[in-house]
Amino acid sequence: MFTTEPEAAEVTVEVPLGEARQARKVIARALSIWGLTHLTRAAVMVGHELVANALRHGMPPAALRLLRRDGAVLIEVGDGSPELPRIAEIDNETSTSGRGMFIVSRLARSWGVRPLPTGKVVWAELVSQ
Repeated sequence: MFTTEPEAAEVTVEVPLGEARQARKVIARALSIWGLTHLTRAAVMVGHELVANALRHGMPPAALRLLRRDGAVLIEVGDGSPELPRIAEIDNETSTSGRGMFIVSRLARSWGVRPLPTGKVVWAELVSQ
């Protein structure tokens, strides 16, 4: 897994294909160590969606990075694909996929994409206060 000190402001882990569950554990553990357990539910959902999208639609390697800032937690997920995420239009009420970025947009204060020469980083910011 990972270890971090309460005063550490950053956690980064590589997420192997098929291991989105690992990301949820890392997020929950970091928030517990940082004393931000009130953010766990939203952060785990947001982080899981970003990681799942990177593993499903991106190109390896995928990496999860958590940053603790004044008043906020930033969740970043990078992958090797230049394809940008989008909020999908869901045509069918019974559809079981395609809502990931919609969930992120509702739970995060803000989100966006940082294109890189080797892929992209999708980020979401949650208010910690």
